[in-house]
Amino acid sequence: MKTQVALVAGAALLSACAYLQPEKVGQSDGREYTVTVRNTLAKERFAPILIVGDADDGKIWVGKYVSSEAHTQFTTGNPGPLAAKLGGDQGQPGGLGVGGETTFKFRTAARKARITAMVHPDYTPDNYVTALVDLNAGGTTMLERFDIGDDEKRYSVVKVGPAGTVTLR
Repeated sequence: MKTQVALVAGAALLSACAYLQPEKVGQSDGREYTVTVRNTLAKERFAPILIVGDADDGKIWVGKYVSSEAHTQFTTGNPGPLAAKLGGDQGQPGGLGVGGETTFKFRTAARKARITAMVHPDYTPDNYVTALVDLNAGGTTMLERFDIGDDEKRYSVVKVGPAGTVTLR
């Protein structure tokens, strides 16, 4: 009798564990891509990288500026609020050092993916990098750097120049 009770209790606990797992959203399905992000900046590093399939750019940029969620990522390095706003569940934890590259897996049913990351504020306080990657085309896409203009009190996005590459395999 005690053995049966223990088995039933164990089965109940195991089934409850499924409810404690992170919620999976649309990016858990679809094709798997191997993504390599390379930082080509001379002296600056990237904060955590966010990648989202079929990102709604209207939730990242508002007029000539950025949304509050994007502002959080681009000034603090925290991609969480922007990932939640875009419905994303994938990011690459940690930073990316000067001249470094990181490779990770990404799964999506989307045709395009948006990559964003903060340029660490060691030298410049309010810059970020981004790329819109055509997943059907594959190959290499340029990662571009932008300034959101907070420190200059301009509060508008201005392109600074190239910052790296994104390569699909």
